[in-house]
Amino acid sequence: MKYTIGVDLGGTNIRAGLVLGGKVIKKVEVKTEPNKGKNIVIKNLVKAINNVMTKEVVGIGIGSPGPLDYRKGLIINPKNIPFKKVNLKKILEKKFKVPVFVDNDANCFTLGEALYGSGKKHNCVIGLTIGTGVGGGIVVNKKIFHGRINAGELGHMTIKFDGTRSKCGNRGCLEEYISARGIMRLAKGLKAKTPLDAYKLALKGNKKAIKVFEKMGFYLGIAVANFVNIFDPDVIIIGGGISNAWKFFSKNMKKTVKERVYVNKNPIIIKGRLEDAAILGAASFIKR
Repeated sequence: MKYTIGVDLGGTNIRAGLVLGGKVIKKVEVKTEPNKGKNIVIKNLVKAINNVMTKEVVGIGIGSPGPLDYRKGLIINPKNIPFKKVNLKKILEKKFKVPVFVDNDANCFTLGEALYGSGKKHNCVIGLTIGTGVGGGIVVNKKIFHGRINAGELGHMTIKFDGTRSKCGNRGCLEEYISARGIMRLAKGLKAKTPLDAYKLALKGNKKAIKVFEKMGFYLGIAVANFVNIFDPDVIIIGGGISNAWKFFSKNMKKTVKERVYVNKNPIIIKGRLEDAAILGAASFIKR
């Protein structure tokens, strides 16, 4: 049996899984600790991989925040991880002596859903991950669309041309309105320190907390309408930790999409259903 390893390298946690036949059969999670610098993050990444490694592993796929050069395995300068021109492919191939492939984490999520999840029966799949940041991926005929190198940075789509200044330097990025920090701006005045706190208040019926997610749904709907007008996809799949608040933002999101799309028929817009979509997507890079 030939196993592969898929890794979801996040700004908070690193999740690694041993994969066989499109299923995760062993999984670990370790802290990323980006505040401790590049070497500690790499050390934690190696630790996570070692915890699921077996002699039968034929390759490792890594999903990392971008921007990056997937052809070289080079992480260029992500905002949430202290990597600047770090060739993760070379580092890990030297360590583990197997082929390593690196791609954008949201691309991996979208590919995982397209191969094994909510996009399995569809040709054109758009994925959006909402958490600390907002990532995006485009999969056509079960292959990631990269453009020149970094297509799919949907979180940096401008939805308000004179809006909030983003970490990337742009103004009005989608990420500034629906990510964790965007939600906390909307939640000003609530007794909430995190989006999870706001979500718990919404579950208890707090009207202001519910309004926070409804407003977030409006902003998300603007972006989703743009995705529909540009790509006319079969399905749009939304994942990431904040997608758990689906019941509070999805109605307003879909209403806004309906009001703003140009095409006659909206695509399926659905919450991701795979817990390990990014791991499975990353592992699928390995040719067995």
